[in-house]
Amino acid sequence: MTEKLYSIEALRRRAHRRLPKMVSDFLDGGALDERTLRANREAFESLRFKQRILRDLSEINVSTSALGEDLGIPMIVSPMGLLTILHPDSDLGIARAVARARSLMVHSPWSGCSLEETHDAAGGRVLAQIAFWRDRKVTEEHIARARNLGVSTLVVAGDVAFSSKRERDIVHGTGMPPKPPIRDVFDVALHPGWMAGWLTGRPMTWGSYRIDDRRIRMREMDGWMSRHNTKDATWEDVAAIRRSWDGRIAVKGVMCVEDAEEAVNAGADAIFISNHGGRQFDNQPGTVDVLPRIADAVGDRAEIIVDGGVRRGSDIVAALGRGANLAAGGRAFAYGLAAAGEAGADRAFAVLSDELRIALAYAGVRSVSELGPHVFADGAGPALPVGTPSEAPPQLFSHAR
Repeated sequence: MTEKLYSIEALRRRAHRRLPKMVSDFLDGGALDERTLRANREAFESLRFKQRILRDLSEINVSTSALGEDLGIPMIVSPMGLLTILHPDSDLGIARAVARARSLMVHSPWSGCSLEETHDAAGGRVLAQIAFWRDRKVTEEHIARARNLGVSTLVVAGDVAFSSKRERDIVHGTGMPPKPPIRDVFDVALHPGWMAGWLTGRPMTWGSYRIDDRRIRMREMDGWMSRHNTKDATWEDVAAIRRSWDGRIAVKGVMCVEDAEEAVNAGADAIFISNHGGRQFDNQPGTVDVLPRIADAVGDRAEIIVDGGVRRGSDIVAALGRGANLAAGGRAFAYGLAAAGEAGADRAFAVLSDELRIALAYAGVRSVSELGPHVFADGAGPALPVGTPSEAPPQLFSHAR
């Protein structure tokens, strides 16, 4: 029964009990000292709301419209790869939960499920993330598949040209394929439920890319990446997609006004403020800290999605109050998937929706469309200067996206 999983943190704890340590660390971990990872949560925790009382709250509406879609909640699922490692339901379990919640899911090029499978499972409520490769035909073929499905929005991955250093993964020998030390082999044996799903469930492959017309297997992933990865993609590549793509384009990985301006000038319709959940580049500010400046600079020309650190419905209020059109996150839904499969992903949406309603009520607003800087306590709304640490209380649980 998922009703006892009363928060995203409760889902995380259940996931940790079910997963081997090397897998839970892969899910929870970030780059280097994980300061960016923590900053995403600390940025939300540093904000304070203004309570309003004696207002007509007989009807509270958490639905919204963004990216050309009517949404049941202003929270969407960020792209995540290799979800097969968490639970046999994988991306498709989250996709079906997305359909029921009337949300959106960004399909990752590194997903174990194809764009077509995920699109069908989500009832079409899918955005297609694309990456640039040495052979641009690989990207063009991916875009053609999205076009054939009627996908409305491409999400350009802007922060994946270089591999990051994640020390938790180094300790566990996590890679493609993994090379775990003996202690992790024994730890896997202590998690028979997870192991059974791994052995009998969906094979670990990439669903979007192929070798000899078959899906790429785990042992082939590093080699494929080495052959195809490119470090020469520029804003002109985004502009080239704009010239050939009639739908929306979002650029993911924007963390400063300069790149937001570049994205809009290249033809982006939406900005995905994201530091990759703290998994790529350490010592960055939290995403909700940089949000107000970016919203002020380009919010009248592009929709704004802020990704990273959302664990509470009140975090969605904070994101929209600071200028975003939507909040986004990956780990909240990955915890649900790892904890209880598809039902856990449903539970993650239910928790966030319920908490969002409560936060709206105490902020004295009846609809997410009414959110703005006025919901923050005096002095709590303006952006922190970049590089200024958020003034957050000590965390009991600091592993976050």
